[in-house]
Amino acid sequence: MQIRAKTSTYDGRLMQNAVLGDVPRVRVGRFERVGRLLMRVLDILPRAPALGPVQYRPALVAFVGAVAAVGAVVAALTVRAPSDWATLGVGFAVAFGEAAYAIRPLPAMQTLWTPTVFVQLGLSLILGPAGAVAGAVGETLGFGVRTRNGWFRSVFNAANIMLSNLAAWWVFVQIAGPAHRNTVVDLLAGLCAGACHFAINHGMLITVVRLANPQVPITTALRSEFSAFPYSLGYGLAAFAFVVMHRQAGVAGFIALLMPVFLLHGFLINFARRVHAFDEQRAAYQKEREELLQKAVEASETERRRIARDLHDGVVQNLAGSAFALAAKAAELKSNGEQADAEILELMEHSAQETRAAMKDLRTLIIELAPPTLRREGLHAALVEILSTLKRKGTNTTLDLPPNLRLREDRAALIFRVAQEILRNVAAHAQARNVTVELKRDGGMAVLRIVDDGKGFTPRQVQRRRAQGHLGTAAIAELAEEADGSLEIDTEPGKGTRVTLRVPVE
Repeated sequence: MQIRAKTSTYDGRLMQNAVLGDVPRVRVGRFERVGRLLMRVLDILPRAPALGPVQYRPALVAFVGAVAAVGAVVAALTVRAPSDWATLGVGFAVAFGEAAYAIRPLPAMQTLWTPTVFVQLGLSLILGPAGAVAGAVGETLGFGVRTRNGWFRSVFNAANIMLSNLAAWWVFVQIAGPAHRNTVVDLLAGLCAGACHFAINHGMLITVVRLANPQVPITTALRSEFSAFPYSLGYGLAAFAFVVMHRQAGVAGFIALLMPVFLLHGFLINFARRVHAFDEQRAAYQKEREELLQKAVEASETERRRIARDLHDGVVQNLAGSAFALAAKAAELKSNGEQADAEILELMEHSAQETRAAMKDLRTLIIELAPPTLRREGLHAALVEILSTLKRKGTNTTLDLPPNLRLREDRAALIFRVAQEILRNVAAHAQARNVTVELKRDGGMAVLRIVDDGKGFTPRQVQRRRAQGHLGTAAIAELAEEADGSLEIDTEPGKGTRVTLRVPVE
């Protein structure tokens, strides 16, 4: 896809310059057109991710080398010029095409599906060793284009498939014989050929997997490969039909027998493209949603800081001035011995005290709106600051945070807001003796758990508080859901409360 996109951009720039007269018009040659057409054809399906590099262990290299050598010797001793070049060419092209357009059943899966075993068996039973080699080479080249296997894997695949095809052909000939007059025997021969093909092909694959990664349990490798066994039996059972159709109609019979496979594979290709397009659209929507959520959180934090700054620079300073003026005036009246009403002096002093108390409450609100500790020192210090309020009231507190947990700024802010709201409710209503705050990472999720041994509450009490306008818990639950997380509250009267917040780390 990248090559095609770059080519289109380059061509568009050349044509634009040609119209403007900057450069002469470029004529596209025939071979270049063919190359572009081939690239577009190959890009019908999304590109499979490239396999990782091969670790050339001595045992692995020796085994693959032995398989390749045996395959080369057997091919040299058995392959002869085919009796039907047309069928050979069609079979090679079909094996290549089926492998090049292998279907990924699900986007998250690494395996690819293709009915090439059916083609391999049919080509081998019709043309013998020549068909076995042609099918193996075609499939290896197709998978090389699809998955970018590299030369080492391609050599092993070609030798493995060729030996499997030759063994299946030999078993079929030994059981069915040259005459093919007994349908039951032919069916049994095809069934045995499919089983033989599976045993050799997947047996070598399991061996290579174990040699490449000895830590893989043999049971895991067997279970993974054995899932293809029923398909190999079914392909082998139907493979004798190639012999019958080819004997009756030659290459036309061969193509006719493959036509249902073509149609099914074409449908699956179209289906895979639609699934891929849907996944790309969903990923783009999810990315846009996360970006909007990030901007919303950042805007909320910015607005909180602005309100806190305005309160500090405006209202708090005015209250401080009023408190100072009231206290100074009352002291002045007393010191000068001027006649003043005792009630007025008491009112002025009381007003100064109330103003200072309002200043203190406002400063607390400012810290809650935009805690400077969270920005300067991080989540741990901010949570310690919240818990210190509970400690001063006689509640035993415990804080457990991993030292190396890294969170995005918006995630840390969300966790802080939830902890702040829950601990505020604990201080105001729970009458708890002990409170535990724990934050840990569970896979890709950050999990905040707050447990207290307070009096708990009932759902009816929550509904009554919401009706009275207390929406704190509902608000933080909505924030968690917007961040693709969840908020769970487990409580019962007399048995305390457990609050669990789960949000994605990324």
